[in-house]
Amino acid sequence: MVTIRGNNELGETTTLTTFFHTPESSHPGTPECVLELHAPFNDPARHLIDTRPLTTSRGEGDNLEVIKSWLNSCQLGHALCQQRDNVSANLPSRLVEIVDSRIVRLIETAGEVGRYVALSYCWGSEPTGSAMSKRANLRVRLSQDGLCRADLPATIRDGITVTERLGIKYIWIDSLCIVQDDTEDKHAELGKMSQYYRNSFLTIAASTPSATTGFIGKWGRCEKHPDSPLPRDLVPLDVFAHIHDSKDSGVAGKIYVREENPYQLHEEPINKRGWTLQECILAPRVLLFGSRVIWFCQHMTHSDGGIEDWSFEQNDLEGTRREFQVQLCKLEKGDLDSEMISGSPGPTNGMRDMYSLWHRLVGTYSRRAISYPADKLPAISAVAAEFSKLANDTYLAGLWRLNLPRDLLWTTPEAFTHRSKTWRAPTWSWASVDDAIIYKRQPPDNATLLAEVLEVEAVPLTEVAPFGEVQRGSLVISGPSFPVTIKDDEGRKKISEPWIKDFKFTPGNSEREMFLESLTSFVDSTEKDPEGGEKKEFELPDESFVVCIYGKRDELFRSNEMGIDMDDTTQRWMMWGLVLTQVDTGPGKQSFERLLSFSEILVTTDESLFSNTQKFRII
Repeated sequence: MVTIRGNNELGETTTLTTFFHTPESSHPGTPECVLELHAPFNDPARHLIDTRPLTTSRGEGDNLEVIKSWLNSCQLGHALCQQRDNVSANLPSRLVEIVDSRIVRLIETAGEVGRYVALSYCWGSEPTGSAMSKRANLRVRLSQDGLCRADLPATIRDGITVTERLGIKYIWIDSLCIVQDDTEDKHAELGKMSQYYRNSFLTIAASTPSATTGFIGKWGRCEKHPDSPLPRDLVPLDVFAHIHDSKDSGVAGKIYVREENPYQLHEEPINKRGWTLQECILAPRVLLFGSRVIWFCQHMTHSDGGIEDWSFEQNDLEGTRREFQVQLCKLEKGDLDSEMISGSPGPTNGMRDMYSLWHRLVGTYSRRAISYPADKLPAISAVAAEFSKLANDTYLAGLWRLNLPRDLLWTTPEAFTHRSKTWRAPTWSWASVDDAIIYKRQPPDNATLLAEVLEVEAVPLTEVAPFGEVQRGSLVISGPSFPVTIKDDEGRKKISEPWIKDFKFTPGNSEREMFLESLTSFVDSTEKDPEGGEKKEFELPDESFVVCIYGKRDELFRSNEMGIDMDDTTQRWMMWGLVLTQVDTGPGKQSFERLLSFSEILVTTDESLFSNTQKFRII
């Protein structure tokens, strides 16, 4: 244990107690204590310590000046951001106009061009009535009377205030600018959301749990000393600073210490809500008000204080956002690499990376919460609309036509899946389940496509929102297949001999059991009942069907190494595919539902497997 004591500017003692972290030490057996050091911008110690204390006055005072400097630097020095500013795009159908310090009103833009801010925020359980435009109050809100700013929820009120302080007159706020009880208006406006956030001059992201929680003003200060601008968790220490190459012998300064507390962007409340992903992914500039005030644009990421330990790795949220932004900018400039442009029967090598980006976006999105199950596809529809331009591809309820065989191989981290209680997507779409989605162990580029997509459709609920809700969908696929019968004998799950002659699972390395484990991984899995009732078991149907979509032959395979009596035609393949179950859809109709996918399953067979194909209609 380490204890550090220091006196603050009021002469009171502040104490920091921390514990050694030995398991994670870079030197085994050596105790390790990691501390953060901060120095105020006006203290001599700033020359020794680059990190500044986090701001405790958000959206005002010094923090507002810092925000303005970020915006100014972005406008004057960032080529990609300047490119977006030069795009002449229509304003949203409606905007909130800031009339004065008391009143705002709705305006209808009628195709005008201009500059506006967009607000991204969490509604919470339900915004108050004053936050929602409805048919009954629309006329008044469009009139000179408008609506009183003081009557709006705190988050919306603060968004308007920051916009005003930045010298911008218009802001787009979904609950105000979309008529919430007009289904036709909602569908039409949701179909344009990709344009609204993409064309915004700036998006303010309010990371509060609900619309009733404000985000500007004093935050994180000591309750006893609210006038002190320093965060309450910092311990002050006096130092004597000598500046390298300086003629001075040194000056007295003060540094501030706290236990290491890495910033976790994904833990912000706004990054746990489904709708806000597309709002921040598409916006060229984002100003986040969360546990930190952070600036994101296509060139830089900055925080007003705190250690800037950003990660721009592929699987990181900000890295994914930045990669998507770069591709959109290339598209707008006409600079997309020729290998990135689709239009061929299948994805080009360059498009593999593009579809991998989509898979990461789906993974990030699926871990977020949505209040209404029907919003599963609409809440990512704006991203899909922009991605369709990048891929030049047809959207199919969360999947893409040219990459469909790979897109079908989504899976979930848990052993079981939770299908939506109300139908919202065909079972072959990840949008049909409420779980987190992952694309792991995808087929390599040199894998052989074994299946053929014969027909596929995902019909939108309305033509004005082609990337939103769907009313029906089906997929007809043909590929090597065999039936699977699951029996419970002495507690073991067994697979029946396939109908394909001479098809055998390799007994070596328990591959038969491995295959069964993949197919029946959720047979005995249970879901904990949050209300403490009986646990629900998820069982694989007695009879299912395996359809192989991709395969990769093991060229190094030798039958005599396995100790198995096989002829020269025997091959070993690694397989990727789906497990289906037949469902009753009426007389004369044979349809199937997707149960799960499998990846990298080793099977041993001869060529008869590939000559015996079956056609499945999956709904």
